[in-house]
Amino acid sequence: MTGARQAADYHEWTETAVTNLESADRLARALEALGQADFPAAISLLEELVVEDSTNAHAWSQLGVCYLETQRPSDAVEALSRAVQAAPMDPQAHYLLGNACGSLGQLDRAAACYRRALDLDPHHAKAEEFLMKVESLIESREHYRTGLSLLYSQDPSPQDLNRSLRELILSVAIFENSPARDNVQDCARRLRDLQQEGPLPLEITPELQPWAAACERGFQRVRFKNWAGAQAAYAEALTYRVGDAFVHQALGFCFIELGEIDNAVRAWLRALELDSHCDFTHLARVQRVI
Repeated sequence: MTGARQAADYHEWTETAVTNLESADRLARALEALGQADFPAAISLLEELVVEDSTNAHAWSQLGVCYLETQRPSDAVEALSRAVQAAPMDPQAHYLLGNACGSLGQLDRAAACYRRALDLDPHHAKAEEFLMKVESLIESREHYRTGLSLLYSQDPSPQDLNRSLRELILSVAIFENSPARDNVQDCARRLRDLQQEGPLPLEITPELQPWAAACERGFQRVRFKNWAGAQAAYAEALTYRVGDAFVHQALGFCFIELGEIDNAVRAWLRALELDSHCDFTHLARVQRVI
């Protein structure tokens, strides 16, 4: 190797070393700024760094974190996608990308990111936690979409509305802030307009007499739309017997008319726990067997 070639190689090595030192210094200052929650300074340093070195996975990852912290989720997805491209075997990068996708409502993609993070690191507790949350949101979303399509289908049948209410209830039960909350009342009222009396033949012993009387008061008050009175009567019935699905079902309709959506959902969930075939198209009335 000639002296000129050696000098050129040495010059190139020196420039690379200086560049690496400068990059390391810039990254260190960016991380310090990030640690102090000085996001504008950190973003400025990291953006300079990734322009100079587009393969710096750590810089892309930290830039994505800064974008998330400053409510720039679209930019975060872009930055963290670059981090994953630069370091596809880094579970943390996949986890952070999942967070960014989730903040944009891209639930399926977020779930895929968390699953990949767990593939790479089965002990990544946060990825596991967030995957469970996202999968719950996806399940809630599917219940909501099904319930909505049935509710607003052309001329829905009573059974369509029956299933719609079930789906909307489950959506809210899984995710408290589900948009299904805005449709539960409409569905319940449309169902109530179609409800038919469902006789419930029972032998009423003296011990059951107070319970049966409370159920009958509830039934009659529902017929006259005395919702507060009906709610009180059915609540009294539960003090005698707690395992009757039809009582919880009726209570749900009382609560919905009283504007108590959360109580309505809880009552209906209890009804479904007690009777998975609970039919919301019927309002049961205790019928004494002689």
